[in-house]
Amino acid sequence: MMEIKKLVQQKLFDLGSDTVLVHSDLMQGFRIPFKNRVSFLMAHAKELFSLKDGLILWMPAFNYDFCKGFAFNVEKTPSQVGSFTEYFRKNVALWRTPVPVFSFSGIGDQPKLNVIDTIDPFGSGSAFQILYNKNAILMHYGSPINTTTFLHFAERKSKCLCYRYDKLFLGQVILNDEKKINVRFNFHVRPLGRYLDYDWSRISKQLTENNILFSYNEESTRILICKIKELIDYWADRMNEDPFYLLDQESRLWVEPLVNSLGRPFLITDFESFQDL
Repeated sequence: MMEIKKLVQQKLFDLGSDTVLVHSDLMQGFRIPFKNRVSFLMAHAKELFSLKDGLILWMPAFNYDFCKGFAFNVEKTPSQVGSFTEYFRKNVALWRTPVPVFSFSGIGDQPKLNVIDTIDPFGSGSAFQILYNKNAILMHYGSPINTTTFLHFAERKSKCLCYRYDKLFLGQVILNDEKKINVRFNFHVRPLGRYLDYDWSRISKQLTENNILFSYNEESTRILICKIKELIDYWADRMNEDPFYLLDQESRLWVEPLVNSLGRPFLITDFESFQDL
């Protein structure tokens, strides 16, 4: 067995939870010889399940086409965040959450998420909140920390997000390949036409220094592990101390003075004209 796998298994055991959300980049996952695409994907799935008995795996099945005017078909719309997530959705998962854009697929008990008139993918009734409540584990299986969407859940949970604004996307969710429901998707987006990014180097360093993020490296394999609740609480606390904490310096240089001059968080009308809406 690879030494890194033993270390990851021990950390999962120490952290306790059986529910693990996996963000993946197989090129930096466990070293598995490539014979053909299907066997390669299958082997990675088996490796993940072998990490701990009774492991309940979730994976993102994100698809961004809803924001371009396409309907979201829970059963048929593919995942756009890597071939492994699509393989998992179609061949391993027992369910998929009925949420446009930020859907998840997984095994174990299906999250109780209803399709409602207005969907906030990072709100108190979201899959992110369910994973938070479960005290689940986040594993970046080869992927870097800057690919985690939990940052946006932390922004929403902090209740002091000021540099993104809500934008509604109208469309349809198709259930069981036939039932169509009209919904509004409430997405907090970056300011249109402006640079905005996060200081991931500093963020990652501070998570590691505070024993929240644990990193395991062996040759080309890179794995990051943390408890979701600890991650979110840390980020939300930092944002409550400093609403601009997550931003990199270039973003902060224009965001902070503009927010201060407005005396309020950004609104969609600050950056998008009526014709854009």
